[in-house]
Amino acid sequence: MNITFMPGSLKGYMDAPASKSEAHRRMICSGLTKGNTEIRRFMASEDTEATAKCLKALGATVKLEGTTMSIQGAAVKPDFLPIFDCGESGSTLRFFVPLALTLCHGGIFRMHGRLGQRPMEVYRDLFVPRGVVWRMAEGADGAAELMVSGSISNGEYVLPGNVSSQFVSGLLFALPLLEGDSTLTVLPPVESAGYIRMTVQAIRESGVTMEEIDPYSWRIPGRQTYHAEHAEMQGDWSQAAVLLCADALGSQVEVGGLHTDTLQGDSAILESLERMGCSIIHGEQGILVQTDALHAIDTDMTDYPDIAPMLAMVCQMAEGTSRLKNCGRLRLKECDRLAGTVSILNSLGGNAQEDGEDIVIRGVKKLNGSGKVDTFHDHRMVMLASVAALCAAGPVEVSDAEALDKSWPGYLATYRALGGTAK
Repeated sequence: MNITFMPGSLKGYMDAPASKSEAHRRMICSGLTKGNTEIRRFMASEDTEATAKCLKALGATVKLEGTTMSIQGAAVKPDFLPIFDCGESGSTLRFFVPLALTLCHGGIFRMHGRLGQRPMEVYRDLFVPRGVVWRMAEGADGAAELMVSGSISNGEYVLPGNVSSQFVSGLLFALPLLEGDSTLTVLPPVESAGYIRMTVQAIRESGVTMEEIDPYSWRIPGRQTYHAEHAEMQGDWSQAAVLLCADALGSQVEVGGLHTDTLQGDSAILESLERMGCSIIHGEQGILVQTDALHAIDTDMTDYPDIAPMLAMVCQMAEGTSRLKNCGRLRLKECDRLAGTVSILNSLGGNAQEDGEDIVIRGVKKLNGSGKVDTFHDHRMVMLASVAALCAAGPVEVSDAEALDKSWPGYLATYRALGGTAK
C-alpha cells in the first residue's frame, strides 16, 4: 500500500496503544489456565493474532470483542504434533517452542517473512543434547518450517545473557509445568532485562511460584498450575515513543495510558530525550515532550533497541554528533533496522552511518530531502519515515504501509487524527 506523508506537525491527545509485549505474556498465561480469563484494553495486531493462533493449536478458545479478549484455557493436551503458525512474530515462536515440547511432545512451527532467518540456535543447542529432534525445512508454499519432536525434562538450565530475552521467557513459561523442580540461570551481562522481568511478573501474578536465588537465577518448582487473573493492558512505550519523539521535533501530542513505573524497557525514551534537552511535562491526561534546542547524545541501546530508530531521528535534528551504541540486535528484526535507519535518514538529507553495532548521527539543521524511501516492509521503518516526513523538505512516500498491521494497525488513523497528512 502506497502512502505519502507530508511535512507538518502533529497535535492533540491520544491514548498509547496497548502493550504488545505485555499482551503476548498475559495471553500465554491465560491460555495455560483452565478457566476463562479476560484481557481488557487489548489491541489486536498481526503479532498478537499469531499468539492467538498458537494458543488455539494447543486447544484454547480465544475470542476478541472490541478491546476485550477472552481466553478459555486448553482443557486437554493435543495427542499429535500441532501446527503453530507464528506469522512474523519472534516472540510467539520463541515462547511456544518450549511449551510445545512440554505440553504435546513438539510441534511444527511455520514462519513467514524474515522470521525463519532469525537465530534459533540457542534452543537447538539446549534441547538437541536432551533428546529433542530438531529439523528446519521449507514448506510447500516456501515458508520456513521448524519441526521439533520430543520433550524436555526438569533439571538445570543455563542461558547466556547476550541472547534474545525471548529464549529466557520461553523457558520460564514452560519449566513450572514439568514433573520436577528446575533451575534457570541467565549468565551476565543480561540484555533486555526489562522483558524478562515482565515475563516473571506475568507468571507470578498467575499463581506460579518462582524463587529468585540470585539476580536472573530462579528455582522453579514443577507440577504447578497457572491461575491467570483478569488484567488490563498498560500503554505500549515502544509505540508511544514514536509520538514522544515527534514532540521532540516540534509536534505537540500528549500521550496517555502510560505507566511511569512500568517494567517496559522502552520507557527509557523519556530519560534519553531529557538528556537531549527536552522537558517532560506530566499533564492531567498524559505525557508531553517539549524542547527549545536539541543537543547530541551518546547512549547504550542494549536494553531497548526497538526505540533506536526513532531516537536516531531526533538525534538527526540535534546539534553535534550522537552515537547510539550496541544496536546490533536491530539487524535481526523484520529487516536490518540498523542499516534501514541509516538509509532512511540519509535518503532524506540526513547524515548517519553504521559503525559496527553503533549508529553515528551528525546533526543537521534541516532535512533537505524528500521522495520515495525504502522501508523494507518493516512496521518500525514505516513509522520512522512518517515522523521524518514531518521535518522533510517535501512529501515522503512509502510503498509498504501495510507493514504497520504487524504491531499498530490503527497507526495511520492516529496520525491523521493528530493532524498529520498521510494520503
